[in-house]
Amino acid sequence: YTTSPPSSFMAPNTSFSVQIRENSGTTAVNEVTANLSYPASLLTLVSVSLTGTAFGTTAQNTTGSGTINLALGSTCSTTCATLTGDQLVATLNFKTGATGGAATVAFTSGTILVNSTTNTDILGGLAATAGFTVTVDTTAPTVSVTSPANAATLAAGSTVPVSITASDNNQVSSVDVYVDGTKVTTLTTSPYSYSWNTSGLALGSHTLQAKATDPAGNVGSSAINTVTLADQTPPTVSITAPTNNSTVKGTVSVNVTASDNTGGSGLAKVEFYVDGVLKSTDTASPYSFSWDSTTAPNASHALTAKAYDVAGNVATSGTVNVTVDNSPPTTPGSFATSGITYNSVNLSWTASTDNVGVTGYRITRNGTTITTTAATTLSYSDTNLASSTTYSYTIVALDAAGNASAAASASATTLTPKAGDINGDGVVNGLDLSLLLTAWGTNNAASDLNHDGTVNGLDLSILLSHWGT
Repeated sequence: YTTSPPSSFMAPNTSFSVQIRENSGTTAVNEVTANLSYPASLLTLVSVSLTGTAFGTTAQNTTGSGTINLALGSTCSTTCATLTGDQLVATLNFKTGATGGAATVAFTSGTILVNSTTNTDILGGLAATAGFTVTVDTTAPTVSVTSPANAATLAAGSTVPVSITASDNNQVSSVDVYVDGTKVTTLTTSPYSYSWNTSGLALGSHTLQAKATDPAGNVGSSAINTVTLADQTPPTVSITAPTNNSTVKGTVSVNVTASDNTGGSGLAKVEFYVDGVLKSTDTASPYSFSWDSTTAPNASHALTAKAYDVAGNVATSGTVNVTVDNSPPTTPGSFATSGITYNSVNLSWTASTDNVGVTGYRITRNGTTITTTAATTLSYSDTNLASSTTYSYTIVALDAAGNASAAASASATTLTPKAGDINGDGVVNGLDLSLLLTAWGTNNAASDLNHDGTVNGLDLSILLSHWGT
């Protein structure tokens, strides 16, 4: 005798059915007596069904508290010869109780299987029977969140691995993960783990809990782990002015850009350092510091900035190296005018010196800057001037920091044009004659001394009459 299905776990108050079957092999049988016992404290026998049984004659079908007695036969004139092999005897319909435990349904003494030819018992005892055990499972799984630990502080905006252990007296069907009381995922395979993305969650306390379910529907809940999401990401900070390797003087505006991570605690302050010494603190954007470089020696200096967020994270900018130069060059020497014509003046000077280096010379005429020359240029020709006019000039030397030397001054008066002085050098001579003859017969304005539209003998006469003057 066997039962089907075999042993299993079941939830309380669950209805189920078990078949009793006999298998006589090739021996024909015509009678079965099946006596069974079961724990009435764990199982309730709902009914015994003979539907589909191979044995159509019922001699006994009685049940008691914890007992079942069946005696069934088959009429030899119709079925004896065919009752061989595996045959359904009866179907037992049970319901589990509310109390947990292992309930065994077993064959008891008096159980026989009768040979239809010899009318003898061929079972040979209870050793040839197999009952079944149903475990009424009222035990919930055990489950715990092993990581992150309770009271842990985690980086906001990060992905946190959540590890869970779960076990059951039978098996674990699934593990649900809860964040702040809301289910976020269901896990079905051990090891149970979940990647928790904390982006977008508020800073502060959050809860993690796991609930494990077994096939019987029992649910076990872990302890609640309370964790703190904190801003652990430092801000970003950089110095935008002055630029690295630049030369500065006087009051220098040190400008910084700084920002905190998305979802962070926000910026609290920016500190400004010169050569590692704190010089200023700014708490509001735009972040800047006016540095009086005259208090520092003329030398290279390192500028850095530190940005702090509200959570106390700090970031340090890259170093910007600048050269302080508050010393102007020396005044250009021997500033003089020469080569004066009626429309031009030549200027010349000797070189200035500087503690770092002269970068050029700035020249003004009557208070207006007319040019800035290169450091290696020591002369300049001022042209397109008005004749018979006095001009005042100044010159200063410049360095890379923008320092300007004391000014040197000079003045000059352009010549008054003379009749016949075609080249404007102040003397009527062969040079003028050559220019006139070269323009002979044309309407050259410079050589057309009488302004009649043609360079001719009349113009030559004028030039000769002023020869040498």
